Amino acid sequence: MLNVLGEEKIPAQRVYRPGGKREDKLAGDWVPTTCRMCLVGCGILVQVSDGQVINVIGNPESPKNRGRMCAKGKSGVMNHYNPNRVTKPLKRTNAEKGIGIDPRWREITWEEAIETIAKKMRKIYEEDPRKLYVQTWGGNQEFTTWLGLLRPAFGTPYVQTGVSPTCGKTIHSIQFITAGGFHQQPDFAYCNYLIDCGTQMGIATREGFNHQVPDCANARERGMKLVVVDPVGNNAAAKAHEWLPIRPGTDAAFALGLLNVMLNEARIYDAEFLKHHTNAGYLTGSNGKYIRDAASKRPLLMDQSDGLAKSYDDPALKDPALEGEYVVQGQKVKPSFELLKARAAEYPPERVEKITSLPAKTIRRIAREFAEAAQIGATLKINGTGVPYRPVCLEWDRGPQGHKHAWHHSWALHLVNLVLGALNVAGSLHSIHEGSHPMEGKFAVEEKDGMLISAGSVSRGGGHFSAFPGRTPTRPERWDLFELFPLAAHTRTLIPEVNKNAQRWGIDHKIELLIHSRGNQVMGGWGEVQAVVDWYRSIDLVVGFAVEINETHELDDIVLPSTTYLEQGGFDDSSVYPLPEVSGESVRFCQIQQRVVAPPKGIRSVAEVLMEIYHRAGILDNVYHVFNQVKEVKSPYLLEPGKRYTLEEISDRQAKSVFGPQYDWDWFKKHGVLVWAQDVNERYPGRLLEARIPVYLEHFLERREELEPVLKEMGLDWDLSDYEPLPQWRPCDPHEQLEKGEIDAIGVNYKLPYTYGSQGNANPWINELCEKLPHSYGVLIHTSLAKRKGIKDGDAVWLESPAGKQRAVARVTECVHPEVIGIAGNAGHWAQGKQLSRGKGVHFNGLLPYGIEKMDLISTALDHCAPLKVYKV
Repeated sequence: MLNVLGEEKIPAQRVYRPGGKREDKLAGDWVPTTCRMCLVGCGILVQVSDGQVINVIGNPESPKNRGRMCAKGKSGVMNHYNPNRVTKPLKRTNAEKGIGIDPRWREITWEEAIETIAKKMRKIYEEDPRKLYVQTWGGNQEFTTWLGLLRPAFGTPYVQTGVSPTCGKTIHSIQFITAGGFHQQPDFAYCNYLIDCGTQMGIATREGFNHQVPDCANARERGMKLVVVDPVGNNAAAKAHEWLPIRPGTDAAFALGLLNVMLNEARIYDAEFLKHHTNAGYLTGSNGKYIRDAASKRPLLMDQSDGLAKSYDDPALKDPALEGEYVVQGQKVKPSFELLKARAAEYPPERVEKITSLPAKTIRRIAREFAEAAQIGATLKINGTGVPYRPVCLEWDRGPQGHKHAWHHSWALHLVNLVLGALNVAGSLHSIHEGSHPMEGKFAVEEKDGMLISAGSVSRGGGHFSAFPGRTPTRPERWDLFELFPLAAHTRTLIPEVNKNAQRWGIDHKIELLIHSRGNQVMGGWGEVQAVVDWYRSIDLVVGFAVEINETHELDDIVLPSTTYLEQGGFDDSSVYPLPEVSGESVRFCQIQQRVVAPPKGIRSVAEVLMEIYHRAGILDNVYHVFNQVKEVKSPYLLEPGKRYTLEEISDRQAKSVFGPQYDWDWFKKHGVLVWAQDVNERYPGRLLEARIPVYLEHFLERREELEPVLKEMGLDWDLSDYEPLPQWRPCDPHEQLEKGEIDAIGVNYKLPYTYGSQGNANPWINELCEKLPHSYGVLIHTSLAKRKGIKDGDAVWLESPAGKQRAVARVTECVHPEVIGIAGNAGHWAQGKQLSRGKGVHFNGLLPYGIEKMDLISTALDHCAPLKVYKV
């Protein structure tokens, strides 16, 4: 029986602008734009007087943050007026490159810089486009767009859309195959039970930060339970009803323990959702593959209404079986869900306790509470429309991605939501960005075996690819070995590893030109720093855009001065995503970033610099063509070949193409954000997808069978046991090293709300926060470990791993797992341009051992469990 819980009435949105009426002049006015101090992109109003920024506040008209700002956003003024700012193009004169080596910069003209880059780009384009590598993440959308377009326009396969060696490794792939989206968020408006596992969603981090934090606070106030599962007693743990200090690298075991209680003990799951919206009923044989109709080759299900096996699209199919064993086509078969239950049964809470260090009774209680809170079968009426109501969410983006078996940790956790039907319905986990939007005619459609297929992320230059159905493995031709990882969204983590011996992999070309954004790839992009430095040293010409010189720029050959986010902007620049959204919101919106003040004399727009380089390299018309396609620009606003456009002109064409001539670039510059109502079905499309989603990954078996002979031919002996349809827990190396007593602790990284995703602690206001809050630059050591090692609070200690040795300040606490050392943020700068933050804190990535043996062979995520020995200085 369905339980209708009442009706919600949503009032029309009302917004107000502080600062008074806008005038033609900017002096004393509030200019609407977008904050780019981190990836979120909150709407802001900037007060300008005599060409100077005097105040920044949140824009209440923006649904992204509704007038709120965080510490990072307020400190953007300090980044803008950076005394260490690069104001002229620089050229390296020291041929030697390395950590701490002075590049001996010489100022050059824009003409020399642009011509040098364009000449090299033109040569590569004519010879082999694969010799170009671009890194787009960091600062604003100009890089993501105008560098990202080079993948299709130039022909290079190397577009690095993120920095971290875990970023997007499993989260985007899983959202692609289960909802057609990109990111995920809880629906705080209706969620009653949230488990944050390896994340601080709603408290301190993630997309939609300034929107989600107050929503989470309101939800907690009305009774939502928050459970935080994390080795570190972080900001989220401080706000939680319960903190479960889990042993690092055991997330999959925890999730499978929950599934075991839910499916086999309590027997609580959304049977109707599983039967009709997933592949849980698909029959599988002893080899783990689907049983298929002999003629159509479509997977079969057992219809309990008449005992006949029928294809998933048979109109006579009424009641698919989820459990049991049957004989079909002369062999014993079981529904996929039966196999999932059997896998979960391998993880009774008592076994999970030994793996995770969490008490069995706690696991059993949390599982039952969560499952019961899902209210299987309930609906909620919103504006007269009934929608499924599953007010629970297990949020896992993104800590569980940082392990050797990253896919299995993430998939096991996601299945906890799926078996309860808690995806894209009221109160549940939501998939956002590039997903299904019924009111825009963007329903996902089935293409294979009735299962949802997503093309991946198109708007980001093709930087992320879907895990279903995957790709046919072949011998690699790319530096990132993309061909050997048929299910990975991207494989950029492997580049420095291949550089150690490119011939070993059969790579027949060299990276000759690298162009990167303001992001700090050397510090944040991989592990062991020396391997990264060696790769950068091998490249003929490395070019970087910079506001200040960071560790990556110290390896550049040419540095181009960059505008700050207050000096730049266009229609496409407000967010990583073309049309941002927040889960469950009654509105969607388009928000722009615009120039608030003019840059210092001689500093030029990033987009217009790149367009000049492309013009001289002879590829600008190609870039225009791809821009029109990727951004869906329609006639008569298409960028035309043979013409030159300013970013303002392009922004005007984009705005008109998307919203019509009445919403031109001048309209957007005046208003900053356009908001429109979102239909209830678009807010909650979870039961409207025209395709099924997986709980069983049968295609993993096929990709493994295809990969094995390729590896054998190459003489590679890889353990492909992770290529299986159901999640499994397998330990990471430090887990076993700790058991053997070979290390003292496992180092883990955690986020701080005032440095998360930001331009860094080189900002004086952020640095002041870090210095006043001792755990920011210090490392968390449990009292029991500290006592064993003779360490007291405030002591200087050494953290030593196979990748390096770093000095740190010990902060002795109970707010960390006894086997863990918690390291915050991404500090430990050494670049001369980072004068304020140099030598403060610990560079976590520099402690991570690096190599294929440390990576997930499904996603290529680098294991972020750092094996550490700790001792007093």
